[in-house]
Amino acid sequence: MSVVMSVANAAQSVIAETVIAIAAREGEEFNADKVTPGPEGFIATAVFAVAVILLGFLLVKRIRRNSYRHEIREDIAAELAATDEASEDGGSRPAGA
Repeated sequence: MSVVMSVANAAQSVIAETVIAIAAREGEEFNADKVTPGPEGFIATAVFAVAVILLGFLLVKRIRRNSYRHEIREDIAAELAATDEASEDGGSRPAGA
């Protein structure tokens, strides 16, 4: 994870330096009214939103899977306890087995 973060930080630094260099070459005066994210900002926001939504779906899927596994383990433990109890009571088989 830290490798991904360091690569992302390096890419962000390179992009920022490139944008600053291009802006300095053009020599235009800064106008606060003209500052917009443009298509690049829209695309970056859309990609981020899609990534968050996908991560949400994956999180719900994993939580659901783990809760099902927990329920099954509890059922198996209850069955084993009933089987052990029945074998201690006289060797009769539990109902349903």
